[in-house]
Amino acid sequence: MENKVILKSKQANKSSSLQALQLTKISLIIFILGICVVGRRESTWPIVTWVLYSTYTDRFRPPKPSVSAVELRVYTATGELHIVKPEQLLTLPYDSLSHSIVEQAFNNTDIGVRDESRRYLINAVTNLVRANSEIETIQAWKISYQVEPLEVPPIQVQAPDSEVMLGKFSKDTL
Repeated sequence: MENKVILKSKQANKSSSLQALQLTKISLIIFILGICVVGRRESTWPIVTWVLYSTYTDRFRPPKPSVSAVELRVYTATGELHIVKPEQLLTLPYDSLSHSIVEQAFNNTDIGVRDESRRYLINAVTNLVRANSEIETIQAWKISYQVEPLEVPPIQVQAPDSEVMLGKFSKDTL
């Protein structure tokens, strides 16, 4: 008698797992057919739209053909050249404040702000270069690079397209 109950229990488990498998197959077929019929549209986002594989929309712009960066070229009294990026001026990396300080140091609209920014730059750059070296001139350069998104690397840092001097000042002019 016990064997019959165990046998019926096993058959019931087997039939319920077969039903679950059938239900899974049917759900998967409906899901795949739904994707094929609906296509890639914004309205179907949770199912089929991925950023990488979606059709082009305003949110997904092609890469810019060129990019620019600002660098400071610092000349010491001994003639040494040091390249300083604005990100190196503050302890917080990629902070926009350091870029603002560099822009203000070479902007002549407000002379007081410009002079304060230049004093700060001289102190910050002296700490970066060497504490005992005397800064003679600081130049700001805007360097532009061509972007080739399919190349590795996409930007050739050693070969900029253009270099434009934004301005320069010396410690003596403050």
